[in-house]
Amino acid sequence: MTNVSQQDAESKPSQKSMSDGHEYEEVLELIGFGCVQWVILIASGLLLMMVINETMGMSYITIVSQCDFQTNSVYKAVMSAASFVGIFCSSYFWGYLSDAIGRKPVLIYTTLCGNLLSLISIIIPNFWIFVVARFLVGFFIAGASSTTYAYLGEFFIPRHRPIVINYASLFVGISTIYVPAVAWFVMSMDWSLDVTESFTFRPWRLLTVFYFVPGLIGAMMLIKMPESPKILLSMGRTDEAYAAVEWIALKNIGKHLHDLKVEALKSDAFSDRENILSVSKSPTVSFRKMWAETAPLLKRPHLKNFCISCIVMCGLFFSSSGMGLWYPEILNRLGSSVAEDAMTVCDVIEASVDQWQANITTDVICNDQINTKSYIDTITYGSALITGYIVMGFVINQIGRKASITVGLAIAAGCALSLVWIKNEAVIIVCFCLYLVLPGLCVSVLSGVVVDLVPTNLRGKAVCICLMLGRTGSVFGSNIIGILLESYCHITFGLFSGFVLFCALLAFLLPM
Repeated sequence: MTNVSQQDAESKPSQKSMSDGHEYEEVLELIGFGCVQWVILIASGLLLMMVINETMGMSYITIVSQCDFQTNSVYKAVMSAASFVGIFCSSYFWGYLSDAIGRKPVLIYTTLCGNLLSLISIIIPNFWIFVVARFLVGFFIAGASSTTYAYLGEFFIPRHRPIVINYASLFVGISTIYVPAVAWFVMSMDWSLDVTESFTFRPWRLLTVFYFVPGLIGAMMLIKMPESPKILLSMGRTDEAYAAVEWIALKNIGKHLHDLKVEALKSDAFSDRENILSVSKSPTVSFRKMWAETAPLLKRPHLKNFCISCIVMCGLFFSSSGMGLWYPEILNRLGSSVAEDAMTVCDVIEASVDQWQANITTDVICNDQINTKSYIDTITYGSALITGYIVMGFVINQIGRKASITVGLAIAAGCALSLVWIKNEAVIIVCFCLYLVLPGLCVSVLSGVVVDLVPTNLRGKAVCICLMLGRTGSVFGSNIIGILLESYCHITFGLFSGFVLFCALLAFLLPM
């Protein structure tokens, strides 16, 4: 009798597996963290690194191309914002597509298309055509910009997800070192190639090649990786999801799922939804169904938290990317200042404007050189960002995500405001770095929050929309600086400080 009871007890898990299946996260717990997760983590990091290279890398290209394209501050702002506008225009579409057909194909194909367009842009001699090309690069790399977080997060159990997303974002810090280091190396070359009478190929055009290489490597790494089992389950493709998890188990621990007493995976509650790409060829019907699948984000219980997340994300990009695009430019002016007395940032900018106007009247030869100290200071900023990502992982564990974002943004707002009157150059660099680093660190943290706040079938769309609206902050921030900085410097820094402080207060309302 006892033996029969024991046999029944032992058979219960198996019966559960066959009838209901195991939860995907339960199986991940059994498999553990292994080589598959490491490869996906590194590949995802490289894709994120490419996105930062292609967007923030324009901060150097705007300087070194100013003589070729004859650009002023407004044109530089347009050039810098082009890729962000491209990301804004396509993020929702790629997010929807990643929920409809899967994360992996969107990541691979959008990255490769963006890389090809980036390669083509190096031979474009006309300013406006170059801007269009950068817009198209942004249009495609938007797929990697936001889908990466959803794809990466779905290979980890909820307990590890925030930390893993944070450490994948270490590659953002690596990018902020990589971009100035590559620019320093390339711009040290002194050669030119006359292609036509009106077009000379100069070293700065090679920068875009270096920028997209990490993304190309990341896409190649993903080719052999499986699709996210989580999204496959949400699409009702349970057999493919089981095969993907089986592959992960074999690679990680060398065992089949049936060795772990896992015979089936529990299907997602949303697996019966239609795929509009396969059931409709009418654009009107497709857009209606696209809206119908996205509308839950704008209804309870998601509306409040989703809207707050989007506004805060906009503030994060407004400061870290909007101001970050001008960081090398401002540092270049700071390092090129010949004044003997200590000056604030605004004093230096006003002096540089006066010098530029004097150069126009005296026909001085165009200068597109970057001060060596500007490279060093930007590399220092990148090192601070990497350190910040490492520290952030421990901070999140200790005080949580809400406090991390709120405190970080409050400190950043104080640093931005202090730049108005600080005259010591070393302190200026420290405050500037903190103002850019702290909101930048919060981007990945907030992306992880969005992933956790919505169900699987909405994650791709939610993260993409949130980051899409966040990128508008980059566009507005960059253009506001281009228009206001030289004429209303103090107001500019006050505006940036106030918006970041407002976002800190909003972040406190999120359930994290």
